[in-house]
Amino acid sequence: MSRLYTDEQLAEIAKPFEDHAIAALKAGDISRVKELLVEMKNGPAGLDGLSGHTLARKAAKLRRDFGEDVALASLHRIGAQLMRTWTQQYVQGAERDAICDLIAIFREQFGAKLAPLREDDDKITLDLAPCGSGGRLEKQGLPQKHPDWYGGWSDGISSFCQICKACQTSLNQSVGADVWTTDKGENGACKLTFAKRETRGKTLFTDEDRLNLTKTRVDQAREKLDAGVTDIEHLLKGQRKDWKPWHDFGVVLLEYFYAIALEKGGADYLQEVLAQTYEPAFHAGFPRYAAMSDDELAREIARTWNYHCADFTLHEEDDRFVFRLDPCGSGGRLFRGEMWRDMFHYGEPLAPIMPSAHDVNFNRSGAPAYCTHCAASNRAQLRGALSPETPLFFVIDGHAQMKPGAPCRVFAYKKNAVRENIDPVLFRQIGLTPPGEKSA
Repeated sequence: MSRLYTDEQLAEIAKPFEDHAIAALKAGDISRVKELLVEMKNGPAGLDGLSGHTLARKAAKLRRDFGEDVALASLHRIGAQLMRTWTQQYVQGAERDAICDLIAIFREQFGAKLAPLREDDDKITLDLAPCGSGGRLEKQGLPQKHPDWYGGWSDGISSFCQICKACQTSLNQSVGADVWTTDKGENGACKLTFAKRETRGKTLFTDEDRLNLTKTRVDQAREKLDAGVTDIEHLLKGQRKDWKPWHDFGVVLLEYFYAIALEKGGADYLQEVLAQTYEPAFHAGFPRYAAMSDDELAREIARTWNYHCADFTLHEEDDRFVFRLDPCGSGGRLFRGEMWRDMFHYGEPLAPIMPSAHDVNFNRSGAPAYCTHCAASNRAQLRGALSPETPLFFVIDGHAQMKPGAPCRVFAYKKNAVRENIDPVLFRQIGLTPPGEKSA
């Protein structure tokens, strides 16, 4: 095999959709801008779907293994830590800011439908039809189809929505008042109510706020173009990281589940959790990625990293594409303490560094707990490395990011790559025997 692209072409592939949209806008090509806005709207869809399924399954895994009471207690511990920065805002009287950031989480969920905010002297109300996380899973009928993983709780609330309820309860208990409550409706709908405390009787949001706080910047840009307004560059710039509120909220949630798993059963149990709750969702994407051409694969993984809130460069070797993440948008930013709202730092409660080497942490000591899910995705791919039906589209070098400031590396192998020649180190990092050694 040989290289397909020049360095200049690779840099172009790595550019986010927003850069192309801004260029088209400056060139007056509004039709192209509208096409790219659709791509930008759909940008985080795959990542969002993966996150929703794995989070729901992790809550269900705790219930299945330890019983509902233990699972709910664990969820409340997670909720208390996750809502810590919101508790601080409420205690300090910054209610408007706290409410805005809670709304931002739901606004950025793919597939969510948000009505304009409603406000009176006592409360702010947000109607979701559907909610883009638990509500979307319910709209798909998953709690009924797979109750062991998505439903089946004694109070009738689905697995994902148990996480949301735990966050609400934890915040309300910490503040000492019911400042965030929900009422679930039919077909994934939900009504969120944010009660005013210090600001009771005051107006927190203008009419424009009540409309725009529930719209993504892509939605606002599309509305302007439909109205003949082309002054939208400010809405396009930086769009790939617009969904950081929901992205980072979900990433921290996942890490807290890993911490709970380590407490319950150590590294072996965490590996089991990942095998049952993350790898199945990862496997579900295999047919799609296996069908891609090398060009499609390079562009798809570049799109994924752009919407994974990563900063990266793209290089090409004879048999693979190499993404240098500086940092990775999840594990790397967690390791550096760069999450939204400053909501996570290793060493805090539910944020462990794993002291001992294990297959689930790339066989390294001092490994950040979150990065175990990348070892799990490597195992999902490399166990079937010799099968052409197993795409090697997301293979992580688990020893690249040994310190917070170091970049991570990810490989996407080309369709005709000689799989027996894959670096054996990648297999040994996760406790697998390299294919060449099996056939020797």
